[in-house]
Formats: sequence, structure tokens, C-alpha cells
Amino acid sequence: MKIKGLTYSLLVASVLLGANVGFAQQGDVHLHKGNQDYAAKDYKSAAEEYQKALSDKSAAVQGKFNLGDAYYKQGQYDQAVEQYKEALSMTKDQALVAHAYHNIGNSLLSQKKFEESIKAYENALYNNCKDNDTRYNLAYAQAMLEHKKQQQKQQQQKQQDQKQNQKDQQKQNKDQDKQNKDQQKKDEQEQQKNQISKQDAQRMLDALNNDEKNLQDKLQKKKAVGQKEIEKNW
Repeated sequence: MKIKGLTYSLLVASVLLGANVGFAQQGDVHLHKGNQDYAAKDYKSAAEEYQKALSDKSAAVQGKFNLGDAYYKQGQYDQAVEQYKEALSMTKDQALVAHAYHNIGNSLLSQKKFEESIKAYENALYNNCKDNDTRYNLAYAQAMLEHKKQQQKQQQQKQQDQKQNQKDQQKQNKDQDKQNKDQQKKDEQEQQKNQISKQDAQRMLDALNNDEKNLQDKLQKKKAVGQKEIEKNW
């Protein structure tokens, strides 16, 4: 989808104004020269000529309007809007007012200032309700604004999801740390338990060894007594 009627031709504006305003010779010369440079796509030179035309009050409105066009073509959108607004403040010509608002809308739209461009297009249609290019651009700006809002909504949702994922990860890490600590504590308790069991087993083994030794001693004593008795019988 492309913007239609990026700028109304300054030559059209010249005709409109020429029907109602008499130009002083010097202003007319600069406007004419500016229009020639504009047609040759030498927008910088055109802007310089339109600036010179502004010194002639009778050429000021058209000079400002066309200067706005020259700035627009150079991508100097803020300067273009300024010139269009100044032209608006100097004329009540409804057709020119509609054209100026249309071009203001395009300048703002080119900067992705969708809400402001929509208002400008609405003002243009208020002054010329039959302008299909303006109506088209208004619909385009509205669609772009809606798309921008959707993108912002998706970005916000993405940020919220990222925050939630971070919280979940932090909780998971915290739970894992707790599990590790619990397991470490359990392992230490088990280790202590095993150590106690080994000590008990050693004591039991020592006790058994002592019992066996005592039993061996008793057997040795009995054996010695039995040998003495046998010798005495002889």
C-alpha cells in the first residue's frame, strides 16, 4: 500500500493562486525560476528561489506553500510542515487550505507520526470532502496506526513473558538450591550414621575378640587341669 498524492504539484497551486492574486514582478520571477528548478528536481535551488520570493508579500503564500514542497522533496519534513502551516495562516482559500493540510499529513506520515497525520488528513477532507487521494492516505495512516498499536501490544506481551520466564527461572533456581542443600544435609546425616555404625561394629568385633580370648583362656586352663589329673593317676 503506497501513499497517494505525496504532494500536490506546486504548479497547480500556482494556477489556483494566479487566478486570485496579482504577483509583483520580482516575486513572480523568483517563483517562476523556483518552479523550473523544482521541475528539474533541483529542489535545493528551488527552495532558495522560493525563499527570495517571500520578500514580496504578494508572493508570500505561494512561496511558502512551494517552499514546503521543496523541503518535502529533500526529506526535510519538519521544515515543510512549518512552511505549510505558515501558508495556512496567510490564506482563506479553501482549496489551498485543503492542499496544505494534505501535504502536512504526508510530511507527518513520512515520519511515522500517524496520529498527527490522521488529524491533518481529516482537516484536508473537511475543506475538500471529494479528495480521494486524501481519503486514501487517511485510511492508510489509520491502518498504519493500528499496526503500530498491535506491534506495541505484542512487544509489551513479549516483555511480560520475558519477565515471567525470569521469575520462573529464579524460582526454579531457588528450588534447585533448596533441593541441593537438603540432599547435602541428608548425605551428611547418612555419612554420620555410617560412621557411628562402623564404630559400633568395631566395638562389637572387639567384644567378640575378647569373648573368644576369654574362652580360649578357659579351655587352656581346663586342658592343663586334665593333664595333671592324668599324670597323677599314673
